[in-house]
Amino acid sequence: MSNEWDEYAEGWDVDTSVQEYASKAFEELTKIINIDGLSVFDFGCGTGHLTQLLSPRVKDIVALDGSSEMIKILGKKKLSNVSTISDFLTQELIDNNPYLTNKFDLIVASSVCGFLPDYEMTLVLLKSLLKSGGVFIQWDWLSNDDSSETGLSENRVLRALKANEFIDFKVKKPFEMKSSKGTMTVLMAVGKNA
Repeated sequence: MSNEWDEYAEGWDVDTSVQEYASKAFEELTKIINIDGLSVFDFGCGTGHLTQLLSPRVKDIVALDGSSEMIKILGKKKLSNVSTISDFLTQELIDNNPYLTNKFDLIVASSVCGFLPDYEMTLVLLKSLLKSGGVFIQWDWLSNDDSSETGLSENRVLRALKANEFIDFKVKKPFEMKSSKGTMTVLMAVGKNA
């Protein structure tokens, strides 16, 4: 199964902005949650920059990405506590994949939700994979409106977290990234499963 992200896979690990984004996301993550010994689902893991940072401290990680080429590169990193899935998240996948049988303490989604065709529906699926008391954290490009093709608005994310009955949820803007399009702000959302 190939998708449009496959063509980026080969150069992904040498892109310093990808590394910087993952490092900053990891830094923000560790400010708000103790990740030691947790079971983690890395949704939209790409080639695994965030996965690699999490791996030494967490119990185990299931890393999913729709790009088979990205997953191949992550697999070559031979992280002993990481299991990979090259597929798109659907209810059928959740029902049939043995890696998704157990619920997770933490779900991370770094720069992926803003590219989804249906963010709100995907959030329903992600929440179903969280343990009671489990935490969902996403980082995405901040958009000023709900109709942007890349990125998410603060209001849209807050509405989706509320609609999915996350508790103690919040949205903040923890860092910015310089790009060819100028300086882009990153939105970080955190929600807990009741």
